[in-house]
Amino acid sequence: MTMDRYAAAESFYKLAMAFAPVPDLHIMWLLHLCDAHQDMQSWAESAQCAVAVAGIVMQSTLILSALMARNDGVWSKDHITALRKICPMVSSEISSEAAAAEVEGYGASKLTVDSAVKYLQLANKLFSQAELFHFCASILELVIPVYKSRRAYGQLSKCHTMLTNIYESILEQESSPIPFTDATCYRVGFYGDRFGKLDRKEYVYREPRDVRPGDIMEKLSHSYESSMDGNHTLHIIPGSRQVKADELQSGVCYFQITAVDPVMEDEDLGSRRKRIFSLSTGSVRARVFDRFLFDTPFTKNGKTQGGLEDQWKRRTVLQTEGSFPALVNRLVVTISESLEFSPV
Repeated sequence: MTMDRYAAAESFYKLAMAFAPVPDLHIMWLLHLCDAHQDMQSWAESAQCAVAVAGIVMQSTLILSALMARNDGVWSKDHITALRKICPMVSSEISSEAAAAEVEGYGASKLTVDSAVKYLQLANKLFSQAELFHFCASILELVIPVYKSRRAYGQLSKCHTMLTNIYESILEQESSPIPFTDATCYRVGFYGDRFGKLDRKEYVYREPRDVRPGDIMEKLSHSYESSMDGNHTLHIIPGSRQVKADELQSGVCYFQITAVDPVMEDEDLGSRRKRIFSLSTGSVRARVFDRFLFDTPFTKNGKTQGGLEDQWKRRTVLQTEGSFPALVNRLVVTISESLEFSPV
């Protein structure tokens, strides 16, 4: 099967994780992934790669200072914790093998404070392109301690000017009558043995905010149609109804594509009233999501239509393996739960 851009990014990601004990190679593959995302204009995902690299370097400098009994570090474990709030992939601890490699000089020229600042600044630039300004503010607050320790007042002045502009952008987003949306998310279900390991799996895709269902349908169809032989065809399952995979026609590969909304942490999902979703006014900073939902109308008698007294609603809540924005454009669904609401 032809590898689509999502799978290609995941290949870089898997290589990066495989080389996690080796700092140089770990960083190299993360930077390849960062470049791939920039080529696809996936700015938030590219920024997360830069954050991950910065996290590796910051942890290495902490370990080196501790092992050599130096008190010259500009960052603490609290700074790593702050970075993990942006990119949960950043580990709370660096491996002993990586620390030993650093002490012995392996990759020491790359694992420096200046190197970490370089990647933090890259992440800030990319998050700005993604219009995720709340992340930009958090990133710059990690850069400022470095310039303070060096009394680099010119750089400090630039950072504070940038922070002023960032906070103004956040205020503009929060005060806008139109809720700001940085991305559009879709649930994609794969059904058919020709999909291989994807068969009967569900993913949530994070796409640019202007991508519509027809756009992602066209992209996925183009990626997978070339792999279909004379015995297999590709079909789209319309709507968001529950799919009974065992009842699908053999020799046919199916997609089901459904728009989903991210779920806020404190949201009441059991409410029967119409869900009003807004990311404005105060919640603009809560943009790390690992739960999504969609609603499906249905009738208990199986008919496609009926009176108001027959119309039920099924709310499906999806939990993903990890949170968005991530180092990849799609995350596999690990938990799918449904609630049913009776007619009004």
